[in-house]
Amino acid sequence: MLAPIIEHQKDIKEIYKKMEFLRDNFIPGQNAFFEELEELAKNMKEEIEYHFNLQIHSVGTNLKTEHLVKENLLVRDILFRMLDFIVLKSKENSMDAFLKFDDFDEILRAYLKKEKGLFIQNIESELDEKGIKEIEEKLLTLV
Repeated sequence: MLAPIIEHQKDIKEIYKKMEFLRDNFIPGQNAFFEELEELAKNMKEEIEYHFNLQIHSVGTNLKTEHLVKENLLVRDILFRMLDFIVLKSKENSMDAFLKFDDFDEILRAYLKKEKGLFIQNIESELDEKGIKEIEEKLLTLV
């Protein structure tokens, strides 16, 4: 039902893998690692914003499911703050940027997993077939 949203997770995971690679292969004293992490964190924020906008403009427009999207916006805001912190600390060449990535990793993974399961189940329990069709149509026009 939410195929475009779930499909977009792949874009987020691609950036995530690059960030993870940087963390796992970090060489102290190499500013290029911080510069790359800063750029990836900015890209990640843009993709997450797009991802949640897909939800807002499709699922969130239905009065019965609007609250489900609003709950997810809290997670979005937490992820945004973490990414802002990573960008700030990357500019300072601080190891804290990589340390915050561990927290970011945990929340992002849990959210993406929830989105594939519980979020879809909640929508299906709130809507009839007609409502689900409307969401699918809105998603197709957004992508």
